[in-house]
Amino acid sequence: MSNPGLIWLDDESAKRLIDVKSDGGEISSAEAENLRKFAVDGYFIMKLNVTAEDAAEIDRDVDRLWREKPSNLSFAYDSPPLRFSAADEQAQRRPRYRIHELHCASAVAMRLTLDPQLHRYASLILGEPAIATQSLYFEFGSQQMLHRDSTVVPTPEFGRLVAAWIALEDITEESGPLAYVPGSQKFPFRSLHGDQEYVYDPSRHTAAEVEGAVRYYDEELKRSGLPTHHFLAKRGEVLVWHSALMHGGAPPSSPERTRKSYVIHYSTLRNNRTRLCAVSETVDGIPGESVYESDAVLEHDGVYAFGNPLEGKFLYRR
Repeated sequence: MSNPGLIWLDDESAKRLIDVKSDGGEISSAEAENLRKFAVDGYFIMKLNVTAEDAAEIDRDVDRLWREKPSNLSFAYDSPPLRFSAADEQAQRRPRYRIHELHCASAVAMRLTLDPQLHRYASLILGEPAIATQSLYFEFGSQQMLHRDSTVVPTPEFGRLVAAWIALEDITEESGPLAYVPGSQKFPFRSLHGDQEYVYDPSRHTAAEVEGAVRYYDEELKRSGLPTHHFLAKRGEVLVWHSALMHGGAPPSSPERTRKSYVIHYSTLRNNRTRLCAVSETVDGIPGESVYESDAVLEHDGVYAFGNPLEGKFLYRR
């Protein structure tokens, strides 16, 4: 393979290996079908039981965060996020914001993060036990340009990342749905710095290096002629995607219209012993970023997720 670290489903032998696993009873026929779709198009769609009451409970949890403004949860438009304790709901609860680690403040979000079916798919795709490393809640469309996660999501090992996008309500075209490009996971990679540095590291890579990679992938997309699809999901529908799939948020025609959704990133349990996070804040009158680290891992019936990194150890200021 031209790039190190790619998952087994990217190999030419993927179809044969899926058939072997299916014939041997390691995976179900439905799992085999979804993995074949993933190997070809870089995604598949499945369904979870997310009830109207589940969605309403998440709404109440989000309302509570804006009302109570806890210091151990954060929200953002761009990285790094801000603590809720510094939030101004009237000014900042607006299109494009996201909440980090909602599963640490919402029982329904925690249930989704520890969903055994999603975790099994993540482990199957990665080829080894997975851990949910991060959750993101969106009340409105993200309006993100099409991108690859390797340029924005730090991961210890290249290619060891998979994500799930869960609709918390029925999604319309007007609200700026999730956009994705089937087959784009097969585009070549551009190193962020030096040789074969394909994964974003905020401690080393500059904004200019990230922008250079984003432009490169945008040009690859234009050259490919591949069409961009919009995920007009019903509540509970899930799009599971490859870390290299081009995806983003379509421009909304009605930005004030909600597009409630929940995203979970997974990586390998073996390679993720701690979880880092940064918050933008002013300390002793000096603006900057505070970086925290946590090794707190939540486990339920063999399903793993990181706890709240803002409740972990302070590392440094930058």
